Amino acid sequence: MRGTMLTVLLAFLAIPILAEAEPSAIGNETPTAEQAPDKAKSEAVDEAEAPEPFKVPAGYHAKKRGKKMVYCKKAMESGTRFSQEKCYSEEQLRAMESSREEEQASFDQTRKVCANVESCGSN
Repeated sequence: MRGTMLTVLLAFLAIPILAEAEPSAIGNETPTAEQAPDKAKSEAVDEAEAPEPFKVPAGYHAKKRGKKMVYCKKAMESGTRFSQEKCYSEEQLRAMESSREEEQASFDQTRKVCANVESCGSN
């Protein structure tokens, strides 16, 4: 018992000594704390400058209304024989697509978690 405790104590004392003996990971290529935010800013600016090109979803067609470009789709409303044309801006379509992707990811996660009876908690 005493020997085990002594071994554990020596192991705890040896870890900091071995950590100091290893060479430092900071070299000429490694950015310092002052340089790191600049790199993060430049990467964020690169991402902001090049937004992904807008791809018109299937079934929509472009229309110009005044100075704005809108994307319209004809849809049949339930309970009527007349179709209605619904138009959305590029921002609205992007928001709808991101919302749809989030809902799909949530659904997929739920389906993966409850793939079998044991994981759902049902008896």
